[in-house]
Amino acid sequence: MKLTPLISAFVLLLIFSVGQSQTQFKAVPADGNSILIEGTSNIHDWEILAKDFASEMDLVIEEDDLKAVNAINLSIPVKSFDSGKGKMDKNTYEAMNADTYELVSFTSTSPASVVEKSPGVYQALVKGELSMSGATNMVSIPVELYKTQSGYTLKAEQGLNMIDYEIEPPTALFGTITTGETVNVIFDLTHYKS
Repeated sequence: MKLTPLISAFVLLLIFSVGQSQTQFKAVPADGNSILIEGTSNIHDWEILAKDFASEMDLVIEEDDLKAVNAINLSIPVKSFDSGKGKMDKNTYEAMNADTYELVSFTSTSPASVVEKSPGVYQALVKGELSMSGATNMVSIPVELYKTQSGYTLKAEQGLNMIDYEIEPPTALFGTITTGETVNVIFDLTHYKS
């Protein structure tokens, strides 16, 4: 008789768990996937693209319906940033101390609940630690997840101030060209079940 409450709790846990699973999804550099950084300077706007990255999402799915983002992990080799302009890339790597701090990384720190905006389209606020150039800050990134036939596409935009990460905005031509200290990072990554 003393085991009855324990057994009841176990049965309830099993009932709650039925149909719910945590599923891992991965995105890789490929056509259609992109991480783009947009910035400004006193001459013209600029952009630089991450040519390499690793991104994983752990999603809670119940009866084929997305319920939560359990975890997101993203890493980008700094020297994979490519603007198509060698001098600009070199200045970027120097400003980000790429020889010492080789990666930009984001790791979520807690699960995020989702809201279904429309069929197959979900919104979440993902909180986590963003690290680059030896500095780490907590950020909250609003994301949208779009259900596809074989996974989910994550779309997000996040503004960042380089000074917050101890990055001196790059300059060129003896300081006559200066970049703004804020940038906008745009994510468009389709993750497939791993």
